Amino acid sequence: MDRLKVLQELIDQNGYQKYLEIGVHKGFVFLELKCPKKVAIDPKFQIDFHYKLKKLFKRPYNFRNKYFEMTSDKFFIEHKKFIKAFGAFDLVFVDGLHTFEGSLKDVLNSLNYLHEDGCVVVHDCFPPRKAAATPANSYQEVNLLKPDGWNGLWCGDVWKTIVYLKKLYKDELEVLVLDTDFGLGIIKPKNGPVKDLEINQEVFLQINDLDYDYLLTNPNEIIGLRNKNYLFTQSGINL
Repeated sequence: MDRLKVLQELIDQNGYQKYLEIGVHKGFVFLELKCPKKVAIDPKFQIDFHYKLKKLFKRPYNFRNKYFEMTSDKFFIEHKKFIKAFGAFDLVFVDGLHTFEGSLKDVLNSLNYLHEDGCVVVHDCFPPRKAAATPANSYQEVNLLKPDGWNGLWCGDVWKTIVYLKKLYKDELEVLVLDTDFGLGIIKPKNGPVKDLEINQEVFLQINDLDYDYLLTNPNEIIGLRNKNYLFTQSGINL
């Protein structure tokens, strides 16, 4: 079960109407998803014109899509009026900068504009190998480093965002990771809107010092790793 299937299942099961995707790249997830209202954010879209045209006619709701070519930080700062008019997001998919700080900011900003029954999904939360989990500021940087075992796949240290949320928001958020597609983090408010969404620097620095070897000691406990079908069984969280 890959990210597209999980996202579509969440939309279908919950009747979600408003979707935000951070880190759209070539649009393979964004343009394929069936959802009435969709917003895309990416510093530099790489969507092929012919592919986009094909998806516009195959899935007509894509004509209503909104695109913002900028960083997610800039979007949340400069487009508050748009977000207010658009309304709270039901589902947010975070697949932007593969760093702890970048992914954490994206999640916290998303939670600030998430519907009380909404959900945030984060990609790359369980890297398949140590090289893929190498902390770096960009793909270009880690590609130059070429750590042992490097094959071009980079998840970064996004998994630390899950550790941070589980530590600081255990009473406010349901947080787990599906063991599929390099780890899909699932984040859902337990009791309405979450407050105090500023980054706690002390906790951030503590978690930032953790490494991939630590993650592997007990991923079920550390990031709440669950079977890929966990959400869609009776034992899954109520989404």
